[in-house]
Amino acid sequence: MANCLPFNAILVDEQYDRVYKAEDWAWYFATFIANGVFPKPSDGLQVIAYDKMEIKVNAGYAFINGYAFRNPVSQSITLSTAEGALNRIDRVIVRWDLTQRDIYLTVLKGVPSAKPAAAALTRNTEIWELAIADIYVGKGVTKIQTKDITDQRFNSALCGIVTGTIEEIDASVLTKQFNDFFNTYSQAVLDEFSIYKQDMEKYLSEIAGIYEHYITMTESLFTQYENQFSERYNSFESTLDGWDAELLKAYTAFMAKITLFQTEAESEFNAWFEDIKEKLGGDIAGSLQLQIDGLTDKVEQLRQLAEAGGAETAETLAELDRRLTLVENGWNINYKHDAVLGLCYLGAAYMCQHYERTEETAVLGIAYIGNSYLANTF
Repeated sequence: MANCLPFNAILVDEQYDRVYKAEDWAWYFATFIANGVFPKPSDGLQVIAYDKMEIKVNAGYAFINGYAFRNPVSQSITLSTAEGALNRIDRVIVRWDLTQRDIYLTVLKGVPSAKPAAAALTRNTEIWELAIADIYVGKGVTKIQTKDITDQRFNSALCGIVTGTIEEIDASVLTKQFNDFFNTYSQAVLDEFSIYKQDMEKYLSEIAGIYEHYITMTESLFTQYENQFSERYNSFESTLDGWDAELLKAYTAFMAKITLFQTEAESEFNAWFEDIKEKLGGDIAGSLQLQIDGLTDKVEQLRQLAEAGGAETAETLAELDRRLTLVENGWNINYKHDAVLGLCYLGAAYMCQHYERTEETAVLGIAYIGNSYLANTF
C-alpha cells in the first residue's frame, strides 16, 4: 500500500516503479469524504412504497470507507410475505462487501415479534452497512404504505449524509417527507378526535335523554304516589271518623240501655221483694220452718203416691226429697256459698213467676240466706 500519492511512475527495465491499488485511493478519499448518502439529489437512495409488498430505492449515491456507490436508476425490492400473527421490521441497507469487491442494496429481514426491532448493522474490516430505511411489516398485511417506512438516511448513527466536498445540503425531500408525515398524522389525529367528539356528544346526549326521562318518570311517580296516598289517607280518616261516631253512638245507646235495665231491674226487684216479704210475714225463721214442714208433708204425700205406683211420681218424690235434704242440711255448707245460692234462688223466683213452684223457689232462696245469716250469728 502506498503511503503517499499520486506520483507518476517511471518505466525502468520495461516496468513502472510505482503501482497504486484501489485501497490506496480508498484511504485517500476517506480522509476527506465521510461515510453516508450524498445529499444531492435530496431524494437520492430514498426508499418509497410501490405495489403490494414491493418497494423502490431511488437513484442516488453513497460513500463507504473511501469507496463510492451509485444506483443509476430506481431499483425494485420485494419484501417477504407478512407473518400471520406477529409483526417484524425489515431494514433496507447499502452493504460494502470487501470479500465480494462490491457495494450493493439488500434487505435485513426482521425477527417476527409482538414488539419487533430492526436487525443490527454489521461493521468490520470486511463488511460495512448503511441503513437507509426501516419498514414496519404488520401481521397479515399485503401492502406496504408510506406510513410504514422510516427514512434513516439522515440518522448519523445508522447512515448519515456525506459532507466535506458539498457546500450546501438540499433538505427539501426530508422536509417534504416530514411535512407529509406531520400532515397525515395531524389529519389522522383530527379524524380520530372528530369521531371521538361525535361519539362523546352522542353519548352525552343519550345520557341527558335518559336522565331527563328518569326525572320525568320519577316526578310523575311521586305525584301519582302522593295523590294515591292523599286519597287513601282521606278515605281512612273519614272511615275512622265514621267508626268513632258509630262507636260513640253504640256506647251511648249501650250505657242508656244498661242504665234503664238497672233502674227497671232495681224497681222490679224491690217490688218483688216487698211482695215476698208480705207473703213470708215478719217471722222469717218461723215462715221457713212452716215451709219446711209443708214440704215435708208434701214429700210424705208424694212418697205414699210413689208407693202406690208411677215412675213419674217416684221421680218427683225423689227430687223433692233431694231438695228437702239440701234445706235441712244447709248448716253444714259454706255460708258464703249459701248466701249466693239463696240470692240465685230468689232471682230465679223473680224471673220465673209464671212457672209453678215459684213460691217454693223463693222459700229455698230465703232459707239459704237465713242459714248463712244464722250460721254467721251464732
